[in-house]
Formats: sequence, C-alpha cells, structure tokens
Amino acid sequence: METDASGNWASSEFGLLVSRQNGKGEILTGYDLTHLFLFPRADNHRKTILHSAHEVKTAIDAFERLQGVIESVPKLMDRVERIYTANGKEGILLKRREGQLQGDRIRFIARTKKSGRGFTADVLVSDEAQELSLQANNALAYTQSQIANPQVVYTGTVPEDGVNESEVWEGLRDRGRSGTGEHTGWMEWTPEGSEDPDKADAIDPGDRTAWTAGNPSLGWRMPLSNIEDQYERSNTDPEGFLRERLSVWPNRRPEQAQHLSELDLGHWEGNLIPDAKLGETAVIALALGRGGGFATIAAASRFDEDTIFVEHQKTERGTVWVAKYLQQLKADLNDALIVLDPKNASPVLVDLQRLGIKYLAMNMDEIAAAHSGFIEGSNSGMIVHRGQKEVSRSLEYATVRPIGRSGFTWEASDPSKPISQAQAVTWAAWGLRKFEALPPKQKPIVRGYA
Repeated sequence: METDASGNWASSEFGLLVSRQNGKGEILTGYDLTHLFLFPRADNHRKTILHSAHEVKTAIDAFERLQGVIESVPKLMDRVERIYTANGKEGILLKRREGQLQGDRIRFIARTKKSGRGFTADVLVSDEAQELSLQANNALAYTQSQIANPQVVYTGTVPEDGVNESEVWEGLRDRGRSGTGEHTGWMEWTPEGSEDPDKADAIDPGDRTAWTAGNPSLGWRMPLSNIEDQYERSNTDPEGFLRERLSVWPNRRPEQAQHLSELDLGHWEGNLIPDAKLGETAVIALALGRGGGFATIAAASRFDEDTIFVEHQKTERGTVWVAKYLQQLKADLNDALIVLDPKNASPVLVDLQRLGIKYLAMNMDEIAAAHSGFIEGSNSGMIVHRGQKEVSRSLEYATVRPIGRSGFTWEASDPSKPISQAQAVTWAAWGLRKFEALPPKQKPIVRGYA
C-alpha cells in the first residue's frame, strides 16, 4: 500500500511467492478489505476490484472468506448494499457514498481466456498465479487500460515445468528479483540461494533451516510435525517437496533462457545499418496495443533489390492522434499504402474513414504469412533496420500464438512489455511485398543510404 510522491501506488504490480498453506488467502482477504473499505477513488467514481483464481472453487473460497469477515463486523455490514451469492456472480456491492452514482464493489471470478472482458477494474487480484496463462492474463490486464492509478497483486507458488502455464508469473518474478521493474513489488519466502541455479541444486530438502525460510507460518499456522511427515513421504518425489513446501525456484541459466519465437535476435542485431532510411516508395503499418491504450506506426521500403528496410515511426498513448498522423505520413511518403489488421485497429477505423484514408485490410492468413515472412527475412539478412532499441526490445519480448491456417502471429509474453513495434514492422514488411505484387504498380525506387 506504499504510495509515491504523486500519491499513486508505488507498486502498480506486486507479487507474493510463498509455499502452500502459509496464509496467502488471509493476506488477500485483508488486501480486499483494505481496497474495498479504506481506499475509495479520489474522483468519487465507482471502484471495482476483480479477484480471480484459476478454478471456480478457489474463487468461491476467497469470496466466502471475505463474506464471513464482513458479516461478522456490524460496522462493515452497515456499509454493504448487497451480497451476491448466485453462481458466477459472487460479489459484494457497497452503498453509494455521497455524490456517487454507483457503489464500490468486488467481484470474484474464475479465470478463462475471456473472463473479465467488459469490466473496468481499478484493482486486480490474481491468486494461484502459477496457473495464469498469457491468454487469461490478457483478458484481465486490459481491463485497467483507462485507470489512472491501477494495481494488480499476484500470489502463487512455484510452477512445475511442463505442467503450469507460468510465463506471466515467471516474468514478474524476474522483474521483482532483479529490480528492473520500476513499479514492481516482490516478496518471497525461500531458502537462501534458491534463486541461484547452482546453489539451488545443493539445497538439502531435509534441512530444517530451509523449512523455516520457506514457511513463514511454521509453528504458528503450520505444525512442524506436518512438514516432517511430508518430508518422510517425499522420497519418491524430492523435487516436488522442494517446489511445493520450500518454494525453491531458481532463475533460468542464460543458456536455458526461453526462446519466445523462431526469430534469431543475433541475426536481427547483425542486420543493423545505422544510416539506412526510407526510400521514395514506402508502405505504412498500424498496430494498436492494450485494448487501444496506445498505438504504433511503422514503415518499410526497399533497401536494395533483395533487402527490405523497416523503421519505427511513432508510438504514443491513446488513439485520437492516429488518423491525422497517418494522413500526414501518407502524404509525406508519396501517398504510401497503409496496411492494418482491422480487428486490431477497430478503435480507429471510423476516424480513418472520416478523413477518407484508404487502407489495405489484412486477413488472418495474411497476418500469419507476414509473421513467417518477417522471421525468415530477418534470419536470412533480408530485412534490415537502423538499430532502434524499442523495436529490438519488442521483438525480444514477443512470443507467438497460432492463427489462420496453421500459421502464427506475435503475442505478448508479458502485458507490461508492448509488442506493437514488432507487429508494425512485420506488417509493414509484408505490405511492401504485397504492394510490389499489385499490378500495374511500378517497382519501388531504391534509396538505401542517407
């Protein structure tokens, strides 16, 4: 609950890693109570807390825990308008404060690829975060796109490789441990050295010091005899004991870092031509991110007969600027063709039509073809760039998802790391090849160097 100098939450994301049955549910009950009753929105609008878990029964358990606390305290019940207990609608609605049109509320949901869509949530709770898939997280994360001071809390245990979809959880862990997340908070209860892949291998599952380090409730909520029993029975699965009871979760070794796509980042960096620039014939691409929370525009042109040059033009919050910027850029680049994914760009299509801006809409198969063509082109040195760091970072963070007829497209590996630059340069490169194949257009004039 720490705030920064501007009064916003110091941690817009916060993670808690601790082994099972140590009281994460009680912590979340206190967290839900605090946000619901103590911290109303400064503008007096409704505040919404969305509490999610990987399974229905876990979400309902959290709801019933909070309900029991509130119903046992008359002062809290006096502020409650209604408690919803119907299946799938579990939640608590508070009475309206003076001047409010709608009372503050908390809702409990089980996570799916679509759960949370349609909500605007000031606060997100993601319990059992080791079971949080990229798709489910995307459905939730973008509910905060228009919130001025959002916060999301993740609690979870160590995932099992090959079993849990844990990219979101692992990304948060890495930002928290390294301190690279400017607004990231992280707490973990783990044995000393458990984050180091070399030292973690040497942790003795029978070491009682490690038991204490990995179980803060030992001797309070959790009897020592229970851990002793679990250890004695763990001879068939010692790794499970280290994971489930001691929270041993080493960082990935550099050589074992996950390859998020088939793009060879080494080759991409080797395709750097610092003084390259757009030629007289170019194609523009538009990609929106975070539910329309920001937009990216890129362009591509021929560098030489065999090579395409791609360049990031602009990324900025919101979308109201997009249409006029595209109109001006299109004129500056000799009436350049604009390509886009109409589903991705739906928030700005009306603005484009209003200004009479024509564009080429890509279908799913074309988006998949653009993806495969960009990776092949980059890996073979046929797509070059001038070393824009934001593009390289976007390509580094981007993973893939299936689309179209057995093809793929870019997907965010972490919602806090945008991939719209990767999408835009990919689509621009495809658009240039498409433009060149459209008769009776002339081949583009080559101008590769400044």
